[in-house]
Amino acid sequence: MTSAFVVSCEHGGNRLPAGFPRHGGLLEALPTHRGWDPGALTLARRIASRLRAPLRYSTVSRLVVEPNRSEGHTELFSEWSRPLPADQRRRLVTRYHRRHRRRVRRAIEAASRGGTRPVVHLAVHSFTPVLKGVERMVDVGILFDPERAFERRVAGRWRAALAERDPELRVRFNEPYDGRSDGLTTTLRSTFDAGEGPDYAGIELEVNQALIGPDGRFPDSLAVLLSETLPGLARG
Repeated sequence: MTSAFVVSCEHGGNRLPAGFPRHGGLLEALPTHRGWDPGALTLARRIASRLRAPLRYSTVSRLVVEPNRSEGHTELFSEWSRPLPADQRRRLVTRYHRRHRRRVRRAIEAASRGGTRPVVHLAVHSFTPVLKGVERMVDVGILFDPERAFERRVAGRWRAALAERDPELRVRFNEPYDGRSDGLTTTLRSTFDAGEGPDYAGIELEVNQALIGPDGRFPDSLAVLLSETLPGLARG
């Protein structure tokens, strides 16, 4: 059975809620990768449109609350949100963190048609080309759990299709991050494995910000390539 697709973007913007403290260098950090994933939301929109897949995204800065970290994780709050009173932090988690995750989960459940159809969840992110002075030698990272057969098939077929279409594109598995690290896809794997949910593949797509053009967006050709190599490859 051909899989359904759901697209998400956890770091789609650097918006601050009304009343959030704006001091201590926060405004300087917002436009940087610390505040969001540049180019990711526009890319996610293009991919979702071409796949005709639902898109769920967050535009609140991760310096407010980090939707790609589990509750209780040390990076859930930033140096600006961590000092807030406990009741304010709880409200941030409820309004922005839990809401985003709930919307993604419901989109996956709906796409699965009652658990009868496999779902590929594509979480779109971007990363800095240089970290701590070291250049990252990867253009596109496909993050997944190699021990999960469905994810392994999706990742393998996708990379093979990308290599056939564009041999010069540097596509790597689990770079620049490990797909088994704490994140939304990791949580959803456990969620659906524990119940009677769909056959779920949580794939995190990481794209190098060096590919962003002068207009602040990834090239249309990249969105076309990434989306056209997916349909028909992911089967349960």
